[in-house]
Amino acid sequence: MTEFEYDCLQKKLVALSAQHRVGRRRQVTLPSDRLNEAELARRNGPCRIYRLGRPMKLAEFEAMPPDLQRDYLRRLRQRGADDASVSRMLGIGRQRVQALRTRHRVDFDRPDPAAWKDFLGEENG
Repeated sequence: MTEFEYDCLQKKLVALSAQHRVGRRRQVTLPSDRLNEAELARRNGPCRIYRLGRPMKLAEFEAMPPDLQRDYLRRLRQRGADDASVSRMLGIGRQRVQALRTRHRVDFDRPDPAAWKDFLGEENG
């Protein structure tokens, strides 16, 4: 067998093996494809809206996920909050505010009374 014939034989074998694989295509499906509307509605949770740009009470704060709680405390820091003002806004003691700060690793180290007053004024206006 010459080199040319051997090369042709190799190509025929490759073509034959590919021929057996090409015809087997399957549709990709997801588990949710076979659910009806009621089952889909049960599977999806309710839509929640969190307004992090306004003052809130402790119940609203605790209803938020931990990552949003951390973001809210960081926003309060940017708005010039300190421990006392946050404790008055949330309606809790200073020790509990310090525990929240520790848990979410946020320090109220830049108090700005004017900016904080503007932030609280948005609630009344």
